[in-house]
Amino acid sequence: MRRLQYTLNLVHLRGIKKDIVPAIFTLHQFELIEKRFSNKKMTPSEKNEFSRAVSKKMVAINKILEKETDNLFCYGKEKILKDRLELASRYLKRFSRMFKNKHVLITGSFLFSEKYHDIDIFVVAKYEKEDYRYGKFHINYMGEEAYTSSFFASISGICVSNRQIIPCLIKKAITLDTFISLYQELFNDLHSNFAGVKKTLREFLVQSAFISKMPLPDSYMLWHQVRIILRSKSKAKIIKKIFVYAVILGIDDKKALSAMKDMVRLYKGMMEDYSQHKAYYLNLIKGFQEVIEVES
Repeated sequence: MRRLQYTLNLVHLRGIKKDIVPAIFTLHQFELIEKRFSNKKMTPSEKNEFSRAVSKKMVAINKILEKETDNLFCYGKEKILKDRLELASRYLKRFSRMFKNKHVLITGSFLFSEKYHDIDIFVVAKYEKEDYRYGKFHINYMGEEAYTSSFFASISGICVSNRQIIPCLIKKAITLDTFISLYQELFNDLHSNFAGVKKTLREFLVQSAFISKMPLPDSYMLWHQVRIILRSKSKAKIIKKIFVYAVILGIDDKKALSAMKDMVRLYKGMMEDYSQHKAYYLNLIKGFQEVIEVES
C-alpha cells in the first residue's frame, strides 16, 4: 500500500461524516478510516480493503487539495483568537508564496495567547533544514517523515494550514528506551535551568501521552501544561509522577519492571563512581523505583 503522506483530524472527520457518507465513502469504508487512524488493530481482510479502495481515494483527494495553495484550513478554531486568525490567514498566504508548493502551517501561542514571543511557521519539505528567524517569525523545517510523528499530530491540533490535514498513523517510534532517555534529559534540563527546557518539556508531555495511549495534547494544552509545570516549586516531582503514570498505563508490566531495575542498577553504580552527584541521582531514580513498587 502506498504510504499516506498526510495526517488527519479525527474529530473533524466525524463532524463531516454526513457530508462524505455515502457521497465519497461507504459507511463501512468510513469505519475503516476511523479504525486505521485510531491505531486500532485491523484484520488482514480489512487491511487489504483499505489498501485496495480507501487509501487510493484519500490519496486522490489529497492531490486535488494540494493544488489549492491559497486554501485556508483552520483546526481548533474555537481556541484561536479572532484577530489572530485574521492575521494568521494573511501570514499563511504570504509564506505559501514564499515556500511555493510546500505545506505551510502556523501554530503555537501566537494563535491563542495575548502574549507571545514569536510566530511559529512550520514548513514541510523533502529534507529538513536548519531553523531560522525571519523578523518576528520562527521558521521551522520538517521533513516529510514528520507526518507520521506524534509531534506533528500534536501541533496540528490547533493551526492554520494551507493544506487539509488528514490523520496519519504515527509510525515514528516512541519506545520505552526513548521515553526513559527523554525523562533523563528533561530531569537534567530542569536541574541545570537549561534555557531550552520548554522544548524538552513539550516533547516529554507529547511522548508521555503517546506512551500511555492517551489523546495527544494540542499546542494550547501543551502551552498551558508547560506554564503550570515551570511555575511550580515542585517541577521535578510533577515530572516524576507523569513519567510513572505513563509507564504504568502504557507499558507491559514485565518489560517496565525489567527496564526500571536496569536503570536503578545503573545509577547506583554511577553513585559509587561520582559520589558528588549522589543527591541528584537519588532524586532521579525515585521515578524508576515508584514504577518498581507498583509493578512488583
